[in-house]
Amino acid sequence: MKLAMRIGVTLAGLVLGTALSVSTGQGQSLPSAASPSPSPSPSPTAAPNPIGPSLGNNDPCTSLSAIATRPSVTNSVCTVRPNHVEVEGGYVNATSSTGGGNSVTYPNALIRIGTTIPALELQIAPPTLIRTNAGGVNVATSDIGAGLKYVFGYTPKFSYGGQVNFTAPTGLNGGSSNGTTSTYALNTAYTLSPAFALGSTLATSSQTNGVQRWSSFAPTLILNVSLPSSTGLFAELATFSNAVGPGSATRTQYMFGVTRDIGPRLQLDASTALSPTTATGRYHTVSFGASYYF
Repeated sequence: MKLAMRIGVTLAGLVLGTALSVSTGQGQSLPSAASPSPSPSPSPTAAPNPIGPSLGNNDPCTSLSAIATRPSVTNSVCTVRPNHVEVEGGYVNATSSTGGGNSVTYPNALIRIGTTIPALELQIAPPTLIRTNAGGVNVATSDIGAGLKYVFGYTPKFSYGGQVNFTAPTGLNGGSSNGTTSTYALNTAYTLSPAFALGSTLATSSQTNGVQRWSSFAPTLILNVSLPSSTGLFAELATFSNAVGPGSATRTQYMFGVTRDIGPRLQLDASTALSPTTATGRYHTVSFGASYYF
């Protein structure tokens, strides 16, 4: 999810006409012979934006880099436009530094569907495969999820929105929360300059393990840097209260990554994350993924 905003520029053509005059030998000016005026050449028409129509002046959501929300914890503010769909997914390899073994998850898919309400999207999160080797190899699937996301408003530099997400206990072989979960988030973005932008998500969630239920608060802060050749860098700080259960410690996570747009519809990403919090289990991850806009 990339919050650095790129506003496209439309080029217009300029048609120039010239007038001809005829003069007599005595130096007296005579009107030129009547002739039909040339028709002006039509101005070139800009190609439609594959992302979809703008919502209005200063709309920050006119590029895939503004809409894509993976791989960071911070959510993008922008939503998918009506009559469009975006699919995101990737591979994550996580290694515990405190004896928890290794886990691999994929495809981590998120399907985002633009609704007839221009700033509202529907989100569907299919099950993800989870392969762990702590205490023996186990292959599980995660819970299914769904949600809604909306852009509340924007100015030339600041944009904000919100989303709600829910999961149902459909996971198998230990991959389920064994109960429903819910998350409510406020997403914001602020453009510092053409190259630098900040983003933040403030999320609160109701978590469960099937026996207990608790709340977790997860604030994030991300710095996005836009580079030439449709490339971006980001650095993110995220914390998670009650990270592994009620009354447990707050986990801190740092993430660093790079994104690259391959045309207006495809974005590739690579990232690494680490958590130094011993009380919740130290780990580091490597991730690769992609986002595609239909």
